Amino acid sequence: MFYAIKDIFHKIRHIYNKKQKILFCFLFVAIVISGCLELFGISLVAPFINIVLNPDIIQTNKILKSIYDFLNINWPHVFLIYLAIFLILTYIFKNVYLAVVYYFQYKIFYDAQKEISSYLISFYLNQPYAYHLNLNSSTLVRTITRDTLNCSHFLVNLFSLFTELIVLSLIVIFLFFINKIMTISLIIFFLLSFFVVFRKLKAKLKQIGLKSQQSESLMIKSIQQAFGAIKDIKCLQAEKFFIDKYYENISNFSSAQKQFNFLQSVPRLFIESFVVILILLIIIFLLNSGINATNIITQIAVFAMAAFRLMPSLNRIQIAVTCLIFYRPSLNVVYNDLNLTKIDEQTAEEGKEIDLSKGIKVQNISYKYPNTQRDILKNISFDIKEGQSIGFVGKTGSGKTTLIDIILGLLKPTDGKITVDNINIHNNKKSWSKIIGYVPQFIYLTDDTIKNNILFYSNKDIDEQLFKQVTEQAQLKDFIDSLPDKENTIVGERGIRLSGGQRQRIGIARALYNKPQLLILDEATSALDNETESAVMQAIEHLYGKLTMIIVAHRLTTIEKCDRIYKIQDSKLIIEK
Repeated sequence: MFYAIKDIFHKIRHIYNKKQKILFCFLFVAIVISGCLELFGISLVAPFINIVLNPDIIQTNKILKSIYDFLNINWPHVFLIYLAIFLILTYIFKNVYLAVVYYFQYKIFYDAQKEISSYLISFYLNQPYAYHLNLNSSTLVRTITRDTLNCSHFLVNLFSLFTELIVLSLIVIFLFFINKIMTISLIIFFLLSFFVVFRKLKAKLKQIGLKSQQSESLMIKSIQQAFGAIKDIKCLQAEKFFIDKYYENISNFSSAQKQFNFLQSVPRLFIESFVVILILLIIIFLLNSGINATNIITQIAVFAMAAFRLMPSLNRIQIAVTCLIFYRPSLNVVYNDLNLTKIDEQTAEEGKEIDLSKGIKVQNISYKYPNTQRDILKNISFDIKEGQSIGFVGKTGSGKTTLIDIILGLLKPTDGKITVDNINIHNNKKSWSKIIGYVPQFIYLTDDTIKNNILFYSNKDIDEQLFKQVTEQAQLKDFIDSLPDKENTIVGERGIRLSGGQRQRIGIARALYNKPQLLILDEATSALDNETESAVMQAIEHLYGKLTMIIVAHRLTTIEKCDRIYKIQDSKLIIEK
């Protein structure tokens, strides 16, 4: 138990920044004050009941007598009215104060969730390409959305637990001075019932929390796969498989949520029953103990008022504890990923400006994928002069795209290096990326306008002249001019409203808009028919000599106009031209 509490606070200290932790401290102080207000409200009940039962107590109680004289009141019933008004105002003030505290509590926690979620997506997007090869995007989506939200739920319940424990402790201390036996009996009975219930539930709740987390990742994954492959699903009539797969995952998630909510509700029923039974037994005991009737009624009234406040408090405590156990796996995931961000920040290197005028040197590059033994590339070396066009061919799986990923700086070679003017590009990735234009086989288009897909949310101010220039270079101008909305035409999700050739031309225009010194085309035409490929290649051929280019293709005819052509075979480089 002590280790678990220590571990939770360690992770909270790590996850949240200094400003957030200062706000948590202020919130904790506000919660302590709210506990004092709760106690103050309940403590006023005893004198009020005593005065109702015995007005003469005003003259015998020093505190009541001093207030009575200070207000210059002559009639006890008038004093009782004043006390009732004060009691009402106290409860109104207390509840308004608690409402304000709750508002700022939720604001602080969910603002923190917003910042952490934004920080995580920034972290994931800035990770090396190899990082994403080993993870499923559905897990990242879940962490950014659900796990960060669950961390806020965790904090809400943690502070709810603090609040209720403070209120509970203060009320119990007050009740102890009213009647020691009743209070001690209440404490022992509550602790025993609480321990018995949660000893049985703890392991089950932890297991359900993990099940919920895993099944939600699989739900997101099945949705992404279903809608990402909608054309193939329709052609192959595979709807049933994906529907069944989603149903299986949503069933597991639903089952976990159902069990969690059931186990969250049931303990309250048992604990509530135990406490009510105990209070009734204590009242029966008092009535048969021979104590003065006035004192008995006063004590019963105070305990009843305390019970009125304590029952919801006990309910909130058990809910908070079940939620803390259930949401803890999310806290662990966010902590682990944020811990990685610290490592990444410490190892980040500053980049130097890179100029391609002295060409590119690829020196003894070898590469093997993690957890594999075979070198996909072995001792690859060649030079590229500024303005040259280099072509690569090879069978599927020969390593062409892997070599391109290394040249792009996405993968770091197992051995060897790539230098430009004696600068290692893998130590200067940001500077290197600024001078590269990349056109892959499948162009990713967002559900936005043609213009925004070409600009691809560039941080630079829009250069209309350059935009016009790249659309002409990519042979897009005639197509854009033929559309009613011109460049503001929406392309649909993944460019579904465009042909393959149109999507590729948008990809070329996008690559050219950043004024690259090096243009890389990775099988950019291999998915096109011969006629469309020929049209796209005409757009590319206009760039020969104007840019340094690397072109990867399946067929030699596609790259026959390149200055040099290499074939990748058996992990090695063979000169074809």
